[in-house]
Amino acid sequence: MDIMIAGAGTVGYSLAQTLSYKHNVIVIDKDISKLNKLDEDIDIMVLHGDIENPKTYQSFNFDSVDLFIAVTDSDEANLLSTLIVEDVVEVDRKIIRLKNDGFLTSRVIDKLAIDYAVFPDITTANKIKSLFTFPRANNVKTFHQTKHKMISIRVQYDSEVLYRAGEFSNGHVSVVGIEREKAFFIPSMDDEIHQDDLVYLFGRVDDIEALSEKFDTKMPTSIKRVVIFGANTLAQKIAKALLDKNLEIKMIEKDLAHCQTASNFLQGKVTVINSAYEDHRLFEEEGLKSADMIIAAGQNDEKNIVKCIEAKEYGVEKVVAVNNDKDYYNLMHKLGIVVVRGSKAGAHYAILENISSSSIVTQRHFCGGRGVLFMRKIYAASALIGRSIKAPDAIRTISMLLREETQYMLNEIETVEQGDILVVFGKIEEKEEIQQWIYTL
Repeated sequence: MDIMIAGAGTVGYSLAQTLSYKHNVIVIDKDISKLNKLDEDIDIMVLHGDIENPKTYQSFNFDSVDLFIAVTDSDEANLLSTLIVEDVVEVDRKIIRLKNDGFLTSRVIDKLAIDYAVFPDITTANKIKSLFTFPRANNVKTFHQTKHKMISIRVQYDSEVLYRAGEFSNGHVSVVGIEREKAFFIPSMDDEIHQDDLVYLFGRVDDIEALSEKFDTKMPTSIKRVVIFGANTLAQKIAKALLDKNLEIKMIEKDLAHCQTASNFLQGKVTVINSAYEDHRLFEEEGLKSADMIIAAGQNDEKNIVKCIEAKEYGVEKVVAVNNDKDYYNLMHKLGIVVVRGSKAGAHYAILENISSSSIVTQRHFCGGRGVLFMRKIYAASALIGRSIKAPDAIRTISMLLREETQYMLNEIETVEQGDILVVFGKIEEKEEIQQWIYTL
């Protein structure tokens, strides 16, 4: 595809880096230093100019693009650029990043014919909210084709028993990935599950919940008392998302203005504490050590890590940190912190997943992008109906077929039926080979 990205900041850079492997990418920005870095690091085209100025697009040498993505830090610039670009260039699809969730209930997105709008703060808040349904989970992924979910759980039990991945493949749930000491792999049936592994489970919710009791005996089984460190915009969205959970929520913030904004936004339904200090005294004097969950939602990853470590020292098992810088991702995992992508990383992955799911095949990344899942539903007119499909031999995958919400290994199925769902799990290094296989069946 020919893809134009408006904005060369963190999100624009990461999108260009990922998409340039398979597509022709051009990035537009008025900051020449950002463009120079992109030009040096990645094999793409860069265009210096203001995305709100029609003349910028008139210097473009193409008549059309398949995809226009606007991801600057300005909602106004992103919205206006999607309108201006179409006066000069024919655009097949438009994707936009927005901070103001007021546009969720506005008709502006429809009027501008924007195909997909990502609201990063809401995406992050909903990721954290999903943890309350599965208290032991590190992450929860849902899919529109099936009720099955993918849930990651940290293995922490007291016994020395070693499980094998194949012990849990019962037609309702499967171990489809393991992260161990910073390395990720797709397990075979005989691979052992070790203490401190982060295990990725795919299957029915009830079966995953039952299995999580074996893997994790330390995390709380329910969450009632929550502490959020930070009262920034993201922290406010997180607190708002949790209001319907009947929780006792406290927010801790040093900046008085942020406290006042948070209190007004949340209409007094959350206890907002303006703290002049940020050390261990908070846990003693404000009773934070009795919390079931600590959420560190600041913009500084190092401070988020410190808050989670302090909470663990006071006996809080469920600690969650917003991850803004991917360089800290593995460290957070290593320290037993539940990691939730921050707004910029969340926007990056949400856009990538939407680009992939625009066709018949859904693609999702997991384990910080080191694992990849492909899902393809068999519709009535599919030429695959009645055919036998074998898993790809040249690459290590877990290939299965869902039929009426029951899992079967792909090689166990003689012929494909209408309504079946083909699901393949693999490492990101094999993404292109898996993609080629599943698209060309």
